[in-house]
Amino acid sequence: GRYEDVLVPLHGAHQGTNAACALAAAEAFFGRPLDPAVVDEGFGIVRVPGRLEVVGRRPLVVLDGAHNVAGMTALGLALAEEFGATDVVNAAEVDPVAAVMELTGGGVHHAFEAIGLKVTAEQAFAMLRTGGTATVIGLLPLGDKVELPAFALFGERRLQGSRMGSNRFRVDMPRLVDLYLQGRLKLDELVSARIGMGEVNEGFAAMKGGEVARSVIVFD
Repeated sequence: GRYEDVLVPLHGAHQGTNAACALAAAEAFFGRPLDPAVVDEGFGIVRVPGRLEVVGRRPLVVLDGAHNVAGMTALGLALAEEFGATDVVNAAEVDPVAAVMELTGGGVHHAFEAIGLKVTAEQAFAMLRTGGTATVIGLLPLGDKVELPAFALFGERRLQGSRMGSNRFRVDMPRLVDLYLQGRLKLDELVSARIGMGEVNEGFAAMKGGEVARSVIVFD
């Protein structure tokens, strides 16, 4: 496609070529031209240079720190079989930090904490390699404090939070919808049960017990 008057707020004449390559890759990914308004907004918020990388490198590590062994094992198997995880670490049986360090040969570039626990946030940071970033997605209890070894900061490791996935609705939602329609974003597989309003308490109990991935409330 052709996009007129797109502002790329980065220094360097080569950035225009980089932007064109990124747009060409995006069009090839979706199989169609992009909405010009989405292109304008996407490049308008760029503040640092980026690069395209292939997603799906090995090993892809998924750390599950569920509250019970049965739930953790079941979720680990589901991740491995349904969502393409190449390695699953059972935190109830092994030291997750040591296991990830061994799997990756020295730590990961990015770790994501998605449970909302102090201990898993600290573990996510501890398994980083030099220059790595740990992102806390889960909502930690109010008042909790995450403790980090001060010396680890000298390795330029970072811990950051994420609000609503740090998403940009106008840019991200159309892409997520397309991924779902292509069968590449597995949402249906995350729905363990469909419940009515009268079953909300049971739904919360199942969630806390690690029995389900997600329950959807159906309004009749």
